Amino acid sequence: MVSTLTIQGACRAGKRLSDAVYETMLDGIISGKLKPGTIVSEVAIARQLQVSRTPVHDALRQLAKDGLVRQRANHRAVIAEFTAADIHDLYQMRKLLEGEAARLAAKGMDRATLAHLRETADMLAQNRDRADWTELWADFDEEFHNAIAKASGSPRLWQDIARYHLLHRGFNKLGTTPEGLEHALEEHVRILDALEKRDAKEAQRAMVDHLQEWQAYFVNRFPKKPGN
Repeated sequence: MVSTLTIQGACRAGKRLSDAVYETMLDGIISGKLKPGTIVSEVAIARQLQVSRTPVHDALRQLAKDGLVRQRANHRAVIAEFTAADIHDLYQMRKLLEGEAARLAAKGMDRATLAHLRETADMLAQNRDRADWTELWADFDEEFHNAIAKASGSPRLWQDIARYHLLHRGFNKLGTTPEGLEHALEEHVRILDALEKRDAKEAQRAMVDHLQEWQAYFVNRFPKKPGN
């Protein structure tokens, strides 16, 4: 039901409103609050989230591109089925895109950005007991992948990676554990090591290995076939 949606806390400083609406709806789809076949009304969602129709329209258009919403012949949007196969395909794309981005970034990522990412990673590693550690990790993860995509030198590659990372943020709500996030931090450090050494092949390999682990993790948390 659309009435179960909430945008509370989704729109952080600097985030586009359409992205906040996207994440809110994605959370509803992943959690099962928005079930496959549910008809989606732009007007109803805008009213529920207390936003204009424009960010809702933009969010629905992005959800449709990601295969999470289907357009019926009468132009009414409905929630689509999302399965383990979809997750697998999505991470196959992330491995291709972000592996290439890491390879390119290793050749010219500026030292100031690398130093900042290293400093943040070290801070997280040394402060695992902080109450807001998971939130800090999520911010770092987003910044980390965005910085590498940007450093690839390809605006189109950067844009595509950002789109897939919106989905990843939604998947993180499925039940990631502190232990799993700590392991992911170690994987980020391995990628950083390769970037600092300007080792393009190792940076690509480390990024692909990192994403492959998350692929396996999330695939096991979705039904194998529609309706299961």
